[in-house]
Amino acid sequence: FGLSNKFDTEFPSVLTGKVAPEEFKTSISRVNTCLRKNLPVNVKWLLCGCLCCCCTLGCSLWPVVCLNKRTRRSIQKLLEWENNRLYHKLGLHWKLSKRKCETSNMMEYVILIEFLPKYPIFRPD
Repeated sequence: FGLSNKFDTEFPSVLTGKVAPEEFKTSISRVNTCLRKNLPVNVKWLLCGCLCCCCTLGCSLWPVVCLNKRTRRSIQKLLEWENNRLYHKLGLHWKLSKRKCETSNMMEYVILIEFLPKYPIFRPD
């Protein structure tokens, strides 16, 4: 379903001076903990769904789809919490985004870190 089993904790050089490496690693480890907690359940349901797929005409894969959607939502909520807690104050926005893989035509989810535009607060309305 395109969801990675963990995200890389290596500090990107474009964030140097914007956010502390410790904060970055803490945020990524929270996301990885969420993935580590949810993905083994998804894999078990996927195997069970694949085994019963012929008998159920594909309906046995619905629990996997729902669990994957729940995992994505929990990561999005976690990223929104991180944004409200720290990153919006620093002018950054984290979000989960779907992208095409570089090596194949498959889609994968990545964490995008966007820079928010600065608003001129001294300019009158």
